[in-house]
Amino acid sequence: MKKPNPPPSKPSASAKPAAGMAPRKSRWGPPPAGAAGDKAASTSRRTPTPTRSSNARRHPAPTAPAPQAASPAAATRPPPHQQPRVETPPPPPYGFHNLDRRTIHLADGTVRTYFALPPDYPFEPAPLPQLPHFQRAGPEAWPPHQPPPQQQFPPHDKRRHPADPDEGFSRHPKQSRFEPPPHQPSQMQQPPVDRQALRKAFLKYSKMLNENSAQKRIYLEGGRVQCLPCGRSSKDFADVHGLVMHAYNPPNADSFVDHLGLHKALCVLKGWDYTKVPDNSKAYQSLPPDLVRANREDLIIWPPTVIIRNTTTGRKKDGRSEGLGNKEMDKKIAELGFAGGKSKSLYGKEGHLGLTLIKFANNPSGLKEAERLAEFFERQDHGRVGWSRAQATHNLDPDTNPMLVETDSRGEKKRILYGCLAISSDLDELDSDSRKRATVKSIKEFDPSD
Repeated sequence: MKKPNPPPSKPSASAKPAAGMAPRKSRWGPPPAGAAGDKAASTSRRTPTPTRSSNARRHPAPTAPAPQAASPAAATRPPPHQQPRVETPPPPPYGFHNLDRRTIHLADGTVRTYFALPPDYPFEPAPLPQLPHFQRAGPEAWPPHQPPPQQQFPPHDKRRHPADPDEGFSRHPKQSRFEPPPHQPSQMQQPPVDRQALRKAFLKYSKMLNENSAQKRIYLEGGRVQCLPCGRSSKDFADVHGLVMHAYNPPNADSFVDHLGLHKALCVLKGWDYTKVPDNSKAYQSLPPDLVRANREDLIIWPPTVIIRNTTTGRKKDGRSEGLGNKEMDKKIAELGFAGGKSKSLYGKEGHLGLTLIKFANNPSGLKEAERLAEFFERQDHGRVGWSRAQATHNLDPDTNPMLVETDSRGEKKRILYGCLAISSDLDELDSDSRKRATVKSIKEFDPSD
């Protein structure tokens, strides 16, 4: 191990400086005479040359960017000292002295106070400052567009797939995205429709939609419903509109006629226009009330039946309702001048239901007689519309309601009878046996052979 350099030996006091050597200067005293020039000379001689440090060599300073030419747009822009000065408009002069003190009563009974500007406060929009106008550079100032050169790739050997036609394998043909799959027929190519089969399907589903009160209420209220022809679950349709769209564009061609019949039956039940193509705009759902009523009253119950309402006469001692029986109703109908009908009074758990069915012959003459009886009640304003007005007064006492009871010349009270031709929407009011035996027919397309 090397020893450190020994400290320099201190000169003795008796030693004298060598000739030609300058006397040593003191740190605290003034410099000796003649040392100023020597100091300047020595300083100039001893000034080290600037060398780059290690950090400077490792992290060189960034070079100054070369000056770039000004763009054509910047060349046309005036210098900053010549640009017009834009001043910000002062804030609107209003403060707390412009606010009104208001109170609000909350639902829990407390009263809260708040401040707001008066309703008639004159709000004056502040004028927008005018922006300085600069001359914009035209299209000729920009350099012309030059497309990039096409890259040339060296040719290479393409490796063949084992399924290429040259190898003896056949590829599956590609199928266009907008074409339907082979198992789904296109909606543009529908099979020809048999008008007779379509009419039977429409009448069939018109009965199925109206013979059950609970199911009819679901379709009318617009809840989740199921498709009767194909049996799809109600989870597939959010509402009746979705079912109508499905019925008009069925996925299976075999049930195309049944779906179209359901589409028309749904539109008649809901009061929609079945002659319009259904779409998401739901324009087909708008139909005048007169046409809605005409479409519904066209579907009659067969055999021809007239429903007589308000046929109750009172209550028994046990609280059950009593009313006109079959023989009494036949006698009243004969007194009115109508023959050929057979009465059937309807009963329930609470006794007489106040309904009596007058069934006529299953032929065109029976239909004509049933229509005559319904027109008789309609002329007296005791038809279907009159019964709807009478039902609006159900809060009154039925024994004193002038819409239900009248007094004759002898002072006796008699029930006011209401009658109308039974239609498909009345199926849920019939008894189970009559509902099972009945069918639905269209007066416009009446066919006695069905």
